[in-house]
Amino acid sequence: MVESKKLPDQDLTEDIRLFSSKDRVMAIDSSVKKKILDLLQERDRSFDELVSSCGKAKSTISVHIHDLIHAGFISSQTDPHDNRKKILTLTSDPIGRLTNRDRDISLKEEPCDEELPFHPRDIASFFKFGIRTFRTEAMALGINIDPVLERTGWKIGSILTPLIYSPDISQMVQNIHNFWQEHGLGSVELSGSDPIAIIVYGCFECEDLPVTGHGACSFDIGVLSAIFTKYLNAPVQITEVECYSAGHTHCRFLIKKL
Repeated sequence: MVESKKLPDQDLTEDIRLFSSKDRVMAIDSSVKKKILDLLQERDRSFDELVSSCGKAKSTISVHIHDLIHAGFISSQTDPHDNRKKILTLTSDPIGRLTNRDRDISLKEEPCDEELPFHPRDIASFFKFGIRTFRTEAMALGINIDPVLERTGWKIGSILTPLIYSPDISQMVQNIHNFWQEHGLGSVELSGSDPIAIIVYGCFECEDLPVTGHGACSFDIGVLSAIFTKYLNAPVQITEVECYSAGHTHCRFLIKKL
């Protein structure tokens, strides 16, 4: 039995966040603004909730909210249940982070010049090599693009869903497994139902990545989010609790209805 280790929480307090609104892209380095945006990524919140969660004075939070509204990154509406209160909503999209977190990790050695790092007639191995190279080069430059990968995964998962969907979860996961196996993307199994738990072996996204100590499967999370949003007929939260990049021998995802 594989030892189960929980992925450590990521300390992102020093990162610079990148957000995109309709009119602009902005780098956010204020710790208070980052906290506000993080909270609103989870759900809409009232002004008083933001004050309580941020632990700052109302005047401080008010200034930061005003800045974010003016920049087009959040919006404010009257609470339908209490017209004395305001509800804040995120109106922008996270792009990624500028971070020093993984810049000094040890990258896996490439094969010697005489060997190709992928099989010439195997498009899946070429795809995996391309993903690994892209991710590790971005890490070395201090760029984290997880939100973009998750959005990309969602779009691809939405296209894939009609091909693998089944009202029976065991059959659907088997369909996912068959597709993954056919295209050299790894193997997938259902390991729990409450909450739904999915294990991926030979994960194409992260198996060849350096060990960073944290999860790295944002693309997979996007794919699974699209598939299980359809299956559960509701938005879902997907948490990666084990990952090759965290030193495990597989990736494991927990899926809960929001």
